[in-house]
Amino acid sequence: MPVTIHTNEEIRSTALKIEEHIFRNCRVINCVLVYDGGPFEWANTSFQDCQWSFREAAKNTLQLLQTIGLLTAQQTPPSSLPGSSTVN
Repeated sequence: MPVTIHTNEEIRSTALKIEEHIFRNCRVINCVLVYDGGPFEWANTSFQDCQWSFREAAKNTLQLLQTIGLLTAQQTPPSSLPGSSTVN
Protein backbone atom coordinates (compact mmCIF):
# COMPACT_ATOMS: atom_id res chain seq x y z
CA MET A 1 0.00 0.00 0.00
CA PRO A 2 1.42 3.41 -0.94
CA VAL A 3 1.81 5.90 1.90
CA THR A 4 1.22 9.62 1.45
CA ILE A 5 3.12 11.97 3.77
CA HIS A 6 1.33 15.18 4.71
CA THR A 7 3.41 17.94 6.30
CA ASN A 8 2.07 21.33 7.44
CA GLU A 9 -1.22 20.77 5.61
CA GLU A 10 -4.85 21.48 6.30
CA ILE A 11 -6.90 18.60 4.92
CA ARG A 12 -10.65 19.11 4.58
CA SER A 13 -13.74 17.15 3.63
CA THR A 14 -12.26 13.95 2.26
CA ALA A 15 -12.07 10.27 3.15
CA LEU A 16 -8.73 8.89 4.35
CA LYS A 17 -7.56 5.42 5.31
CA ILE A 18 -5.34 6.06 8.34
CA GLU A 19 -2.78 3.36 7.45
CA GLU A 20 -2.11 5.01 4.07
CA HIS A 21 -1.22 8.46 5.42
CA ILE A 22 1.40 10.02 7.70
CA PHE A 23 0.41 13.36 9.21
CA ARG A 24 3.01 15.82 10.55
CA ASN A 25 1.94 19.24 11.80
CA CYS A 26 -1.44 18.98 10.09
CA ARG A 27 -5.06 19.89 10.71
CA VAL A 28 -7.58 17.33 9.50
CA ILE A 29 -11.06 18.84 9.38
CA ASN A 30 -14.47 17.34 8.56
CA CYS A 31 -13.03 14.13 7.11
CA VAL A 32 -14.08 10.50 7.20
CA LEU A 33 -11.24 8.52 8.76
CA VAL A 34 -11.15 4.76 8.25
CA TYR A 35 -8.93 2.62 10.49
CA ASP A 36 -8.37 -1.10 9.87
CA GLY A 37 -6.03 -1.73 12.81
CA GLY A 38 -2.64 -1.43 11.11
CA PRO A 39 0.35 0.84 11.79
CA PHE A 40 -0.27 4.59 11.76
CA GLU A 41 1.68 7.77 12.40
CA TRP A 42 0.74 11.33 13.22
CA ALA A 43 2.70 14.05 15.03
CA ASN A 44 1.43 17.45 16.16
CA THR A 45 -1.77 16.88 14.23
CA SER A 46 -5.34 17.70 15.20
CA PHE A 47 -8.54 16.04 13.99
CA GLN A 48 -11.62 18.26 14.13
CA ASP A 49 -15.22 17.30 13.35
CA CYS A 50 -14.11 14.04 11.77
CA GLN A 51 -16.14 10.88 11.45
CA TRP A 52 -14.33 7.69 12.44
CA SER A 53 -14.95 4.26 10.94
CA PHE A 54 -13.33 1.12 12.33
CA ARG A 55 -12.99 -2.02 10.21
CA GLU A 56 -11.28 -5.41 10.33
CA ALA A 57 -8.86 -5.76 13.30
CA ALA A 58 -9.77 -2.35 14.71
CA LYS A 59 -13.48 -3.20 14.65
CA ASN A 60 -12.80 -6.59 16.26
CA THR A 61 -10.81 -4.92 19.04
CA LEU A 62 -13.61 -2.45 19.75
CA GLN A 63 -16.15 -5.29 19.86
CA LEU A 64 -13.95 -7.22 22.32
CA LEU A 65 -13.59 -4.16 24.57
CA GLN A 66 -17.37 -3.71 24.53
CA THR A 67 -17.98 -7.40 25.27
CA ILE A 68 -15.71 -7.42 28.32
CA GLY A 69 -17.08 -4.10 29.57
CA LEU A 70 -14.06 -1.85 29.07
CA LEU A 71 -15.87 0.25 26.47
CA THR A 72 -19.56 1.06 26.34
CA ALA A 73 -21.48 0.60 23.09
CA GLN A 74 -22.51 4.27 23.14
CA GLN A 75 -18.96 5.50 23.61
CA THR A 76 -17.57 7.22 20.51
CA PRO A 77 -14.28 8.99 19.75
CA PRO A 78 -14.29 12.72 20.50
CA SER A 79 -14.85 15.09 17.56
CA SER A 80 -11.42 16.65 18.16
CA LEU A 81 -8.20 14.79 18.91
CA PRO A 82 -5.07 16.83 19.68
CA GLY A 83 -1.59 15.49 20.13
CA SER A 84 0.91 13.12 18.63
CA SER A 85 0.89 9.41 18.10
CA THR A 86 2.92 6.71 16.42
CA VAL A 87 2.15 3.01 16.29
CA ASN A 88 4.14 0.51 14.26
